[in-house]
Amino acid sequence: MSKVKQLLQAAALSTMLPSAALAQTYELNVGHVLSENSSYQSGMSYFANMMAERTNGDFKTNIFSSAGLGGELRLVQGGMTGTVDAFIIGQPSLESTIPEFKILSLPFLFESEAQAVALLRGSFGQKFLDLLPDRNLIGLGWAGVFSRGLPANRPIASLEDLVGMKVRVMQSPGYVETFVALGSQPTPIAFGELFTSLQTGVVDATDLSPDLVISGRFTDAISHYSKMSLHQLPSIFIISKSKFDSFPQEIQTLVLEVGREATMVAIVEQRRAMAAGFETMAAAGIQISEPDQGQFVEAAKRAWPIILTDVPNADTYLSDLEAAKKAQ
Repeated sequence: MSKVKQLLQAAALSTMLPSAALAQTYELNVGHVLSENSSYQSGMSYFANMMAERTNGDFKTNIFSSAGLGGELRLVQGGMTGTVDAFIIGQPSLESTIPEFKILSLPFLFESEAQAVALLRGSFGQKFLDLLPDRNLIGLGWAGVFSRGLPANRPIASLEDLVGMKVRVMQSPGYVETFVALGSQPTPIAFGELFTSLQTGVVDATDLSPDLVISGRFTDAISHYSKMSLHQLPSIFIISKSKFDSFPQEIQTLVLEVGREATMVAIVEQRRAMAAGFETMAAAGIQISEPDQGQFVEAAKRAWPIILTDVPNADTYLSDLEAAKKAQ
């Protein structure tokens, strides 16, 4: 057991509820799209174990990994309608529902994973969580941040190397427009088709965190990995408000407390997985480089106005972010 988990569990002893405080048993179904070896699963397993322990077994959490409850957009819609209890997802899956979340897909918004975690778990990140209840959602906390670099079948050492390159991207304006600004050809392809697309040259590169390169076994389809802070993709643990409201107050309090602890467990595991990913890539012969980011930053930030076109109060959010950075 990690030191973080030990400390969290020790701190939890004072919040355990006596069995007499619980008049019935409770159940929560939690979904996510990653594997059972992911940071998502680690965080949700902690949540399940701690909720059971602190309620003397009266709270049961069922975890559905690998899209067992559907893809991320379906999880969001299910949470809004109350047909899905809870889930952990990547932030871009909220963009079509809540435009303000597009801000977090701006290229080079954060300088590092550590900065993204610190700012999102503070007052800046809370501004986004505050947008969720109007959609029948409650954010239990920001979880692991996926620091996405560029796995490719050839080196990417300069901006010129990206010109004309076919890059697989997710269907998010922040990602599509970023690679347009960088001079490449953004190519939306289903994640399940990415391995074959890289092998056959349908695309030349993609943007993924190192742990996803390993879990997707992409080391057999790429030769290079360029490290940069292009996108720090945060994940978020969410419960349907209607489900949350069905619990008595003492259970609600526990869900909020344990939920935030669980997101910290996910953050620690995501950091471990990304570090291990770089080690595994190096051992597999993947050439890992860290190009100077200056030229990439200048080009990518040209996409900001396009990405923010329909985002309410975007300037206010960005001003708040700059103030939060200075206060660090």
